[in-house]
Amino acid sequence: MRLEDAIKSTKEAWNTKDILEFLWIDMLNDYNKKYYSEKIERLPKWEYFISDLDWTFFRWTLQKEAVSLFIKYVVSKELYNINTDNYYEFLKDLEYFNKLEKQAFNKEINFWEYLNAGIFLLLKHKDLVNWEDFLTFIKYHFSSKEKIKPFRFSMKKMKEVLDSGKIFLFISWAPDFIFDIYLELLKDYIVKNIWKSESNNVYWFWTNIWWTCNYFCPMWWSQNKTDFINILKNKKIITKTIWGMWDTSGDFGISASLDKWNDFFFVNPEKKVLERFDELKTDWINYKMIIERKDLICEINKENIKFLM
Repeated sequence: MRLEDAIKSTKEAWNTKDILEFLWIDMLNDYNKKYYSEKIERLPKWEYFISDLDWTFFRWTLQKEAVSLFIKYVVSKELYNINTDNYYEFLKDLEYFNKLEKQAFNKEINFWEYLNAGIFLLLKHKDLVNWEDFLTFIKYHFSSKEKIKPFRFSMKKMKEVLDSGKIFLFISWAPDFIFDIYLELLKDYIVKNIWKSESNNVYWFWTNIWWTCNYFCPMWWSQNKTDFINILKNKKIITKTIWGMWDTSGDFGISASLDKWNDFFFVNPEKKVLERFDELKTDWINYKMIIERKDLICEINKENIKFLM
């Protein structure tokens, strides 16, 4: 199915499928799969700071980076022995994806619709590339373009957590293949800017893509992240939450899974965080709104905000 047709189908009244399910990918909320269950059991039982990655720590979104780099890689390569029908299909999907990008940046559609369409594009056409060569391309791009550099406020919080001997846990909907590369480079950054041993206290869970079987899970939506935090608490892996750090209105549900009176930092929050704050907040969480821009880092008071647009 072409991207345009998949997008249209998701908007039909009868539809109950996620866009990726039109690629015959199962969306499973199952954390008991061997891959995840073993990774969960390896986590240390201790106190955790829980953080988002995209737009909270990383200055953009890894999901968009993955798609942008995939497109760049495909169109820049001299592809020999390629199936011309498959490549034509890719170009037609890319043409429609470029239209979605303009609509997203003009706020004519939700940004997540554009992001998820990009993952559809990537997964549908992944066989156009040698996957290991593509991963090498991603790593080179990130290391050479200093994509690793986080927000200064977020890095300061990470340093406070690691210096105290606590655990810093990323939970992200970013695809595993690019998240792994980012975290590998981030650990090198931590070694250089904090301390070598501190990097051992950084853990992460992501949206998983299995290339050998056909499902995509489990951090695709905010509710999945909330469920996951509660699993770790129920297993006594998280003995105490100390802080949280996110950026969208959908993350209020995640804040409710933290311990009472935790600080929950919205770093460069979207507008809906402020507009729907009283409706979505949890009374026992201390919310803080942080803005970082160039050499400015400040905490804002939602009561004194005047929206100009």
